[in-house]
Amino acid sequence: MNAFAKVDKDTFYRFAASHPEQRCEFVRGRIVQQMTGGTRDHGRVGRRIARLLEDELDPAQWTVLQDRGVETNETIRYPDVVIEPADEPGQSLSTRRPALIVEVLSPSTTATDLDVKPMEYLSLTTLDAYLVASQTEPAMLLYERGADGHFGAEPREISGATESVTISLGVFKVTLDFADIYSGLV
Repeated sequence: MNAFAKVDKDTFYRFAASHPEQRCEFVRGRIVQQMTGGTRDHGRVGRRIARLLEDELDPAQWTVLQDRGVETNETIRYPDVVIEPADEPGQSLSTRRPALIVEVLSPSTTATDLDVKPMEYLSLTTLDAYLVASQTEPAMLLYERGADGHFGAEPREISGATESVTISLGVFKVTLDFADIYSGLV
């Protein structure tokens, strides 16, 4: 396939399925190869956040997944952690109904995670929160939908080893303690 060819989402999914060794995303009609792997700390932060969320949420209503596709109008991204309704079809390749998206920053993705993805993710009507976590220090940015149904102009920054972040997901609230996430990492 021509690296510069525009494709539709179905072609992207077929390409991704036939190239499981590659990590790629769909961005405005193009297949964009992403960096594979990541640091150990990146993986540990993502997994700890996912585990803590799983511990707090009712599995009959919510599913917590890592590297789950999230489909916007123009992209298919693979965040580090996604919470979606439990009734999502089991064979679906992505969701258009995330309630929470978590990205763990990497040096190669910081600009995209902070400058590009917020506009994409915050356009999803089901999204209640977008959380961006550092892998090098106990710090997070939280974009959260307000009671008026809109996201604020700027995210809330939370930092410090003894801090926590509480996220409202519809009728549920989850609290993530930084001590549980960052213990032994920083």
